[in-house]
Amino acid sequence: MRSMTGYGDAVSETPDFVLSIDVKAVNNRFLKINSKISDEVNFLQIELEEVVRRRLARGSIFFTIRFQPSRCSDLYQVNEDVVKKYVETIKRLGKELDSAGDIRLQDILALPGAIKVDDNIVPGREKVLPIALETMEKALASMMVMREREGRNLHEELQSRCKNLDQMMGKVKEAAPQALEEHFRKLEERTGALLGEQKAGMDENDILKEAALLAERSDISEEIARMDSHLEQFVGQLASSEPVGRKLEFICQEMFRESNTMGSKAPGNEVGRFVVEIKAEVDRLKEQVLNVE
Repeated sequence: MRSMTGYGDAVSETPDFVLSIDVKAVNNRFLKINSKISDEVNFLQIELEEVVRRRLARGSIFFTIRFQPSRCSDLYQVNEDVVKKYVETIKRLGKELDSAGDIRLQDILALPGAIKVDDNIVPGREKVLPIALETMEKALASMMVMREREGRNLHEELQSRCKNLDQMMGKVKEAAPQALEEHFRKLEERTGALLGEQKAGMDENDILKEAALLAERSDISEEIARMDSHLEQFVGQLASSEPVGRKLEFICQEMFRESNTMGSKAPGNEVGRFVVEIKAEVDRLKEQVLNVE
């Protein structure tokens, strides 16, 4: 089991460049990938995202790629001819339009063509891509170590929650028959009182049918059986080596639905109190499951 939260990084150095990758992951119901890549190597995006998709099942992933050529000082050069042309044009237009203003060099350098890039210094795709793929694998491996460590903690937490639920369900099973019997007795007393009153328009068979229907609606044996089945499936999924987060989410939804039904049907204050505790525990279980890949 792995958590969806993690961080990893890796750096690769070659005679021509240094490339570093940071990978961060947080919770997300699906797999969502965002990236920030140095302009010089933005051609790496598609291949590196594909590596992430092969390794991870879900989570919100953000990776950053930093690229620095070994001769970085020679990479960017001022195009003096272009800068001079900009200055001359601005001065001429200032005179023609009778508009005076300071000409700042930093503004000129931000204009298109003022800075030229020596493309020969930036290694090509054939040199950068293999190194980038290898670096991404290392960064992901580093992140997976953290996710697996957090996953072990989650596994222990979920197992503990399941044990609590199993114990609570045991209390419900013990209390339910007696509570249902007490509920039947109260229905019989109430039915007898109604029949004894002999109110106009009341039919004895109709009252007995309604009492039987109410008694049947108070029986939670089916919900108990389904709850046990869901809990068994949940524990079984914890032993899987595959990503199980979404399956566990679905099982939690089913357990919450069954516990909610039990709460609405539960006869007796004691059973109702146990069901409230079960619903709270299922809710805590669901919160933890949201962290599982």
